[in-house]
Amino acid sequence: MSRRQRSGRALPTDASPRSSRPRSRRRQEVHRGRFAAIRPWILPGVFGAAVLGAIIVLFDLSTSSSSASGPRLAPPVLGEAAAPVAIREYGDFQCPSCGAFFRLIEPQVREAYLATGNARLEWHDFAWIGPESRDAANAARCAQVQGQFWEYHDLLYGNQGGENSGAFSKDRLKAFGGSLDLDAQAFGACVDAGTYAGAVQADFDEVRSLGLTGTPTFIIGSRRIVGAQPFEVFAAAIEAELAGR
Repeated sequence: MSRRQRSGRALPTDASPRSSRPRSRRRQEVHRGRFAAIRPWILPGVFGAAVLGAIIVLFDLSTSSSSASGPRLAPPVLGEAAAPVAIREYGDFQCPSCGAFFRLIEPQVREAYLATGNARLEWHDFAWIGPESRDAANAARCAQVQGQFWEYHDLLYGNQGGENSGAFSKDRLKAFGGSLDLDAQAFGACVDAGTYAGAVQADFDEVRSLGLTGTPTFIIGSRRIVGAQPFEVFAAAIEAELAGR
């Protein structure tokens, strides 16, 4: 693997939140040289995995009441539903590396594979960084039921801030929805009630069953890609899947 390929966001060993600067809302063109600016977020071996495992347990304890009931939703899909290759993305809206993928890599994937009908992007929540991650994931689901998941997804990544610092407070999440063509009253009630907390937890249960340890993680067939890797890494995995069909 090239030294320029960066790993995904994972829990630091001291378990303290890291801050990230607010991100531009404008999508940027991808240039290979920009990958030098993406910092790695790596789990330090077995110890790091154990720490993340503990966080997973705490997350389950804190959300067990919401995961027992509540509506479920199908994974949001970008691209043609019948596209032959599925790119399953497991992300956290507070994750800096997830934001880097959104700005630097996803536009190329959309143009080369989604727009051509060869692949589709499926979103799965891996909301582990903290309460604002779970609130943002729930809000995106609230937008999903009104047919605007991906528009809201883009707004969240365009407004990242310091982790659990208020960037994704419920008031701000509702304000983001105000810029879209949503039923504001229904959306606000959904955000306040955490209507889709169970759906977010269900995705997290899947994350645990798959043994994923960093965000973002992508599953393309039998291949796993962790982090905001260069476009060529995604293209190789997609092409391999297409060739095998």
